[in-house]
Amino acid sequence: MRRHFLTHFFTLMTVFLVGLPGHLSADDLDPKTNATLEVIGHAAILAKPDVALIAFTVETNARQASEAVSGNAQKTETLLNALRKTMGPEDKLQTTNFNLQPVYDKDDRLRPSGYRVGNRVTIETVQMEKIGDFIDAAAASGAGKISNLQFRTTREENQRSEAAALAVDQARINAQKLAQAAGVVIGRVLRIRYAPQGGPGVFYEKATLAMSRTPIEIGDLSIEAEVTMVFEIE
Repeated sequence: MRRHFLTHFFTLMTVFLVGLPGHLSADDLDPKTNATLEVIGHAAILAKPDVALIAFTVETNARQASEAVSGNAQKTETLLNALRKTMGPEDKLQTTNFNLQPVYDKDDRLRPSGYRVGNRVTIETVQMEKIGDFIDAAAASGAGKISNLQFRTTREENQRSEAAALAVDQARINAQKLAQAAGVVIGRVLRIRYAPQGGPGVFYEKATLAMSRTPIEIGDLSIEAEVTMVFEIE
């Protein structure tokens, strides 16, 4: 009985399949089943930095927390005054971080033996030729030490858009080469995925502290973009 039922079932299925239309148009196909080619395009633009961010750290240690805070405030003010003498009208100076933490001896982890205060001062300057002067001024004041030096460009947004456009061109070139090697033809673009990269990287930067004027060699910024494109192939 079961074998008889299965025979009728498969006979019905065969009739159903034979009864389907003999051809399907491209519109009837699920787009996900179409043949596609996915490629990645990458491009980079070199740019001259026109802004520098220099961070200085002021540290103070004392027995009492109040002494550490007041001592740090005095040293920070000395550093700020030294930097202000070199600043231009478009430069910006601010405190970006302040922390107070207890200091413990190895033999006593319950009672602090003193306190340490750290104050981070950052100057943003467009005077690229005076970066070394700022570093020397801080060193001469004896109040702080340089902790970070970064470069950026004010045209980064526009240059990143240019890099993204070049990345699209590169993706299309890659797709054409792969399609030619595979013996197919690329068609319309089905999808483009673009995620902006992080901040620009510096190809070369050097900050050497010295007793005389600090030499600073500023390299180019590499502003990069990457896109992923999916092409329909025929």
